[in-house]
Amino acid sequence: MRWQVGVPGVTFAIALFIGGIILGFRLETSSPAHQSSAAERLQPVGTESSGMSPGATVYVPVYSSLSLGLERRQMVELTVTVSVRNVSAVHPIVIESVRYYDSTGKLVRQYLEQPASLPALGSVEFVVQRSDTAGGPGANFLIQWKGPTAVDEPLIEAVMLGQAGNAGISFTSAGRVLKSEAGTR
Repeated sequence: MRWQVGVPGVTFAIALFIGGIILGFRLETSSPAHQSSAAERLQPVGTESSGMSPGATVYVPVYSSLSLGLERRQMVELTVTVSVRNVSAVHPIVIESVRYYDSTGKLVRQYLEQPASLPALGSVEFVVQRSDTAGGPGANFLIQWKGPTAVDEPLIEAVMLGQAGNAGISFTSAGRVLKSEAGTR
């Protein structure tokens, strides 16, 4: 039995295909508020912040690539998103620096040009694109912050996402306060 579609069926299929492309393009190019950059959500502050305690330096292990453990030592690249969340409902905090280091401890990038204020219950993300493999499997972030003496420590963690074949890869990594760094609580 042969299929007979005809001109109206082909026209409908083409229109549906073009409509899908246009809709996909519009959805892809829209920029919702939750995807705005750190520069748009953080307010620069002066070097003097009265009433602020020294805060802390937080170490966040991240993985911009991982070995799949196969014989050929195949690597999978990952997108890294480091999230800083101010858990205080009352007080803003100041993020003094966000530095990204590679597996050898070499500074790859600084994400802030100057200290910036993160409002109460605000959050901000710092992203390493999947195509940026400079960090390697042992990459990390050092994030320095400070806030009022009574403020809770912010929640700082990383989410890594990638794909190998048909398998999706996702996991998180929690930040850890360094006691040996200057500016710890």
